[in-house]
Amino acid sequence: MRALYQALESLEADFRNGISEFTLISRLQKPPFELLDEQALRDNLLLFQCHFVLFNLLYTLQVQWAKEGKGWLDILATNIVLLPAQDLSNRLTLPDPLRVYYLDWNNLDATQREDVDELIAGFWVKMGRAATPVVTSGEMAQARALLEISEETVLDRTLVKKHYRRLQHLHHPDKGGDNTHSRQLVWAYEVLISHC
Repeated sequence: MRALYQALESLEADFRNGISEFTLISRLQKPPFELLDEQALRDNLLLFQCHFVLFNLLYTLQVQWAKEGKGWLDILATNIVLLPAQDLSNRLTLPDPLRVYYLDWNNLDATQREDVDELIAGFWVKMGRAATPVVTSGEMAQARALLEISEETVLDRTLVKKHYRRLQHLHHPDKGGDNTHSRQLVWAYEVLISHC
């Protein structure tokens, strides 16, 4: 962890120019750093854990650099940039829910694979709503069958989520289940939740 923090400190010039989280992770995976596993972006849970640790250290660095008068590290996934020092004392006293979240290690410990899968499925559902995909009655019936929700049952978000989580817990590859079936459950969840 200390080596990763020191690597971030050494990238001050990159932060002054601005860098995305993805580019930053890629830099930290390659020489001279080689601090993050190449697999970190290929598995949902590992990706979340990598993101969390990185943001924890970035928010720690934000506080340190502000106290040292170096500037304000503005942290977004799309652009992490070190802004010139202006009124830094006020910035540290302003409430920042994201800083509070990422500086609390309990949030990392409490997040399970199912939580991450659900967040990602929810993201794709929201993205899909913009395009309002047409779902056939056959697809609805198939999605209901996969999530074991009868045709007579009225759909609501809580019910769909409950069935999805229970079945993912049983069928997820990390629990000895089948990857294909797990993906089908994600598909069924996305179909049904978009109609709640």
